Amino acid sequence: MTTPGAAGRTAPTRADPELAPTFSVPPALVDALGPPVRPAGVVLGADPDGEPVTVALVRPAPTRVVLLGGLYLARQVTLRAVGAGSRAVVVTGRPPAWDAVLDAADDRVRVVGELPPDLAVADGDPLLVVHDRGATARGPAPARRPRQTTLVVLPSLVPAVSDLADDADLVLIQRLPPHEAELAGRLWRLNPAMTEALRTLPDRGVVLLGRNLWRRVDLVTGPRESAILGPVRRGD
Repeated sequence: MTTPGAAGRTAPTRADPELAPTFSVPPALVDALGPPVRPAGVVLGADPDGEPVTVALVRPAPTRVVLLGGLYLARQVTLRAVGAGSRAVVVTGRPPAWDAVLDAADDRVRVVGELPPDLAVADGDPLLVVHDRGATARGPAPARRPRQTTLVVLPSLVPAVSDLADDADLVLIQRLPPHEAELAGRLWRLNPAMTEALRTLPDRGVVLLGRNLWRRVDLVTGPRESAILGPVRRGD
């Protein structure tokens, strides 16, 4: 974990996102990851030293994650959660955008237009509920059972969703336009260097933000993921 300097601090969220230890394997091996890595979490990318960074995306406690970014990252996170042993339900108004994930994940992903009333999962598998384009003032209801995570995909950070973002256990942030970076700086009391970093992230750059956590990672996509998702990009 990386803590901020005295000039600023990171998100005052409700729970520690529990970053798992990094793997002692090259990022190029990310394609080979599967259910055996379940205890260590989901690989999100590589740190500046090239070491893979993982996060316990689905935890024993109900969890809420907000993704401020594009469809590419949302689909990649979903695929990797499924690869690590979770099931996923994707609530979206654009089902065709998730066809590639649905085809790749076989029967472990459901794509629906509305959240089903019964989210029971066979054999008690961990569950990721993805709300694609959830940019509403109220947002979806939080997860209510252990080993269930609500992932809210917000295409932009605006005042109407600031409370939803601030209430998350973990926030994944891709590059923000200047006015959104400024809002993020005020919302989470970031120092100027952190705020500037949010404006200048490359397409593959992501910031992990949580309680006492600010970590910059680069997305790493292997050949199989590239065949499914295409090239890394910030937008949809």
